[in-house]
Amino acid sequence: MTTRSHTPRVLALLIAAAILVASCGREESRGPVTPILHNSACDIWPDSIDLHNGVTMAVTADSLMIVRRNGNAAADTLAAPPPREGAMTFISGIPVLDFFYRLEASTAPHERYSLCTPYEIYLNPLQREPAMALLRSRLHNDLVVPQEVHRMGWPLINCNGEWLLAASELANATGDRHWLSTVRRVARQVVDNDMSMSFNHTTGLFCGIPPYMAANSGIFPKWMQPSDIFAQCTSGVNVAYCAALHNLEKRWNGGAYASQTPESIYLRMQSDSLLHTLKRRMWLPNLGCLSALSYGVPYCQTQLSVTDNLAQGIAVLSGILPDAMAGAIVSKTPVAQEGAELFHPQLPELRGSVTSPVPQMLLLSLRALAAARTGNEAAYSEAIGALMQGEARRLAASGKRKPAFGSTFTSLITRGLLGMQFMPDGVFFAPYVPENLPGDKQISGLRYRDAILDIHITGTGRAISTFTLDGKPADTFLPASLTGRHTIRITLAGASADPGKVTYQQGTPVAPPPPVVHWQSLRRATLAPGIPFSETDSATATEESRPHGNDDGSYLAYLNGILSEEILSPNYRLYNARRAVVVQLSYLADSRYSGFSAAPYIYAPPSSNFILYASSLAKTGTKILEDHTLASKFVESDRSKNRNISFTFFAPREGRYLVQLRYVSGLGVVNSQRRLALRQLRVGGHTAAVLMFPQLTGSDVAAGAARSWQEMTAWTNAPVVTLQKGENHLQLRYFQASPVYADPTANAILFDQIRIIPID
Repeated sequence: MTTRSHTPRVLALLIAAAILVASCGREESRGPVTPILHNSACDIWPDSIDLHNGVTMAVTADSLMIVRRNGNAAADTLAAPPPREGAMTFISGIPVLDFFYRLEASTAPHERYSLCTPYEIYLNPLQREPAMALLRSRLHNDLVVPQEVHRMGWPLINCNGEWLLAASELANATGDRHWLSTVRRVARQVVDNDMSMSFNHTTGLFCGIPPYMAANSGIFPKWMQPSDIFAQCTSGVNVAYCAALHNLEKRWNGGAYASQTPESIYLRMQSDSLLHTLKRRMWLPNLGCLSALSYGVPYCQTQLSVTDNLAQGIAVLSGILPDAMAGAIVSKTPVAQEGAELFHPQLPELRGSVTSPVPQMLLLSLRALAAARTGNEAAYSEAIGALMQGEARRLAASGKRKPAFGSTFTSLITRGLLGMQFMPDGVFFAPYVPENLPGDKQISGLRYRDAILDIHITGTGRAISTFTLDGKPADTFLPASLTGRHTIRITLAGASADPGKVTYQQGTPVAPPPPVVHWQSLRRATLAPGIPFSETDSATATEESRPHGNDDGSYLAYLNGILSEEILSPNYRLYNARRAVVVQLSYLADSRYSGFSAAPYIYAPPSSNFILYASSLAKTGTKILEDHTLASKFVESDRSKNRNISFTFFAPREGRYLVQLRYVSGLGVVNSQRRLALRQLRVGGHTAAVLMFPQLTGSDVAAGAARSWQEMTAWTNAPVVTLQKGENHLQLRYFQASPVYADPTANAILFDQIRIIPID
């Protein structure tokens, strides 16, 4: 192969482009060359980039020159460092792509466990040793050590699914049977723990939020106490769990399951059940996407009309969704000119944010690979262009060599262009080269288990014309037994019959904040549009405190999690409610986007809403509170004092009841690095639920700034229990979970009342 220097041509092109852009805008003549990306924000050509913000880049495979048109035409040159020893090489004939890959390939794998490491390993599981070391560092006694992000920890944050997904993909890619056995053992244990602690048996989904939501907890309305945040069922947590369990039980190429052990059968049953529920409860058919979360009281939850695009990318790429759902997500979820955003529409607190709890390059990578998986060439091409645009903007801003996300272009090559799908006994190839990346592609030194692969791709599209191994026709499935060095040649047959489509968002759509709701009586309320979470507490905002005007939206009323009516006036009346009803009221802006509702309102006839004061159940008083008058209202419970508290409740009828405790986090707020307290709720001598007493969050501290932390109370989660008519014997039993999840020294609570609400 002949190599020629591009330096003189690049310099000439750069100078000419700067002059032309400055004098004539973007009217450039490129001849027959096709742009990789063209939109209002950026033009990307095979050898140059115009960011439309005064920055132009000229690129070869070896270097990138940045010209900032600021009057003096200052130029910075960034040379691509040599590839890391043992890293594969990639040559596409497209200088922009080749340079970005070389820049990434020169960077060593991450040496610390970070927020994004599980997903990075999932996208690029071929770095066996560093990946396994990172994942092992998160294990303790066969449990995944929980992440604590921004003063929020377990059980509010559930990172088990993310870890299992990365670990299972690493097992399938490496074929390490010992590691696979470890992962299955950990999976069984964490599933058992989460089923007892975090599983909502009414909805059939796991509770809690993923770490990246906790990293920007301002996305939640301020009426949400820690127990409200925990009670949410998010697509981020449940998709990761579904994908992980699906990964663990992938079929062998011959069709048989990899294992028929009781452990595997158990995990497979949990996977099937969880996936069925996910599709039924989280899918928004009118929007063609998955809801980011459902929220409200445990037995009736409302879907938020906002998508979590990280979770959706994982759902599509992992193959857990039917083709129709996966295709709808890729084609219908709106994207900005800069590519996919974490949430759509954006949540109020994140509007205009310069930082994101998830790296943008990770989102763009998932978007590109999901589009390739569904065969949507328009979305695939758009996402690849957005990847290049994102990296170009980062380099223009920082000039740093280290990639923002360490698997961006590596995963684009291995899982996108090559379409590698890792199985327990080998790897499938499903290559896909979009038309905006023409020319031959050469990959050398790709290590797969005990084999080294040199791969040559000719043509575009996803239909395979020929596939050869060492010059002989071969199947696109390579067995894991392959050893030594081999050459693969792939010829693609051209463009697909269905080019697919992309939905671009108009402007910057933002979900409205919760409305301001004033309940004037048990059945009547006045409504007003809310204001951004950061400006005031939407649960207590007054008419005078909110902005006036632009009230051209309407309100949606949900009863027991089901949409009941659209309200066009600022008044709401609850009709025909004979027993307990959960009312959630949200604001609908521009007839398109709705956001979080106001705090759920539980209507219950006064005669059926029961309050049991702690003073009637056990001896009050505690040394934790300095105020003796305040201390006399609370019962202290720890491993030696009031360890188990028994009481009798006379239910007016047989049925289901919500049970909650109002409490103080007895040994400090969450920023004291304490974790939650736990108690078993037993009915008739049998464990009916686990009550959780999370630490108070930063918003709780802010809300009670005028008081000492000891005065701030919150409600626990509200599990549903079945009570018989008449006498029921209940007990709060001291309960100590694994120290991996909860600190034994912090398992103390103060509570002042128990609330019991019938819901049948």
